[in-house]
Amino acid sequence: MTNMKYFEHIPVQAAKGMILMRLGYKKNRTVLNDEQQRVLDKGIKQGIRLCQPKGVFGRFNIVQHSQSFIELQNQQILRSKNLSLLLEKSDEVVLMASTVGKAVIEKISHEVNEGDAALGVILDAVASQIADAGLNWMMEFIYKIVRREGKKLTKHRYSPGYGDFSLENQKVIFDMLKLDRLGLKLTEKFMLIPEKSVLAIVGIERIEANE
Repeated sequence: MTNMKYFEHIPVQAAKGMILMRLGYKKNRTVLNDEQQRVLDKGIKQGIRLCQPKGVFGRFNIVQHSQSFIELQNQQILRSKNLSLLLEKSDEVVLMASTVGKAVIEKISHEVNEGDAALGVILDAVASQIADAGLNWMMEFIYKIVRREGKKLTKHRYSPGYGDFSLENQKVIFDMLKLDRLGLKLTEKFMLIPEKSVLAIVGIERIEANE
């Protein structure tokens, strides 16, 4: 089964608490003075304004399970023991991609290299959080669909670059989701351009009678 859906705009906002965590803020320990708070709030607002969150997900059948890989339709292989274990009860997977566009990336680069480095760091945290929020938003969207089918998503999603799920797997996901349609590119070292673009995979399982 293949079911692709593109979102030219994902209606997400960055949670301030999560941004502060990315910036190393420690609750009840980190104290910001009025000027620091002003700079932070201004940077968050600017980052949100510059981000253009969009994404895509696709549902794909699992053709074969192995201890070290899974095979999807069209002979596409994703290699990872941890991923295979996560998907041991799944007959389908959802591949997802979320990006915030290049405008915020260009602004981050400018500030870090030529302007206000502190602002660049804040913008970087905002962009990272919004990219992840895009994945969360799509998972909630997908969850509502599969629940009507008597199915559920795995408790966790998995992204290339974590554990034994190497970045090389990004090539498979990139091609299957046709991410050039979102304006994304993949380097020879399997890095996504623009930065602050994230890929993930989650399994679809049947709901057991006792759940």
